[in-house]
Amino acid sequence: MPSTVITIDFWQTLFDDSGGPQRNLERQSALGQAIADAGYFRDIEEVDTAFRSIWEYFDHHWLNNQRTPTSREMVEEICRRLDLALPDDAVAQVTHTFANGVLSNPPALLPGVRDALAFLANRAPLALISDTAFSPGQVLRSLMEQQGIASYFSNFIFSDESGVAKPHPDAFRRAVEPLGGDLGHSVHIGDIERTDIRGAKGVGMKAILYRGNHIPHKYADDGTESAADAVIRHWEEMLEVWERMK
Repeated sequence: MPSTVITIDFWQTLFDDSGGPQRNLERQSALGQAIADAGYFRDIEEVDTAFRSIWEYFDHHWLNNQRTPTSREMVEEICRRLDLALPDDAVAQVTHTFANGVLSNPPALLPGVRDALAFLANRAPLALISDTAFSPGQVLRSLMEQQGIASYFSNFIFSDESGVAKPHPDAFRRAVEPLGGDLGHSVHIGDIERTDIRGAKGVGMKAILYRGNHIPHKYADDGTESAADAVIRHWEEMLEVWERMK
């Protein structure tokens, strides 16, 4: 009998985005200090503009090239936009602060996640598929361990480690196939239609659209009907949906 694997997204599916303002302040402060230590002057507005505009760079590679820039790459791009040549050790220190922000100011698990993971892990192996940004896979794993949910997962696919981002087919194949799963009998749960749902359906998986948290406008749906096999607005709905889809 073909084997089922359940793959799950990270941001806005397992974790919300709380702590974001604090993380951004910490990151900008670290960058500002590095700039001053290197003998440069850039006013707060310049730094803020470069920091905010980095997401245009990120989105270009993520949405068009199906890869996510690494933490260091994004820090280096911010420096380029500010016309800075920081020492390598300063770039490394700033990158460390950017990467570890989710540990110093962590996001929260969404309601019902723990019980849902316990339920699902008793029915099929679980794999995480996460498109990363400032926070690399190594740090997100640590966050999951701190929250006591990492042990539910048998495989972790982070885009900064795999080199591909959803909806690239390899993101799903690398999550499912090493666990002996069959894509046609496996299920992905995520919150973004373009990357999670269409990516999963593109490799023959079933897909569940999670609608329990706000999605930033630029990643919102395009107005078309979802291709998902089911939609949930709270993790408590997972038991009923699983039984229906099974």
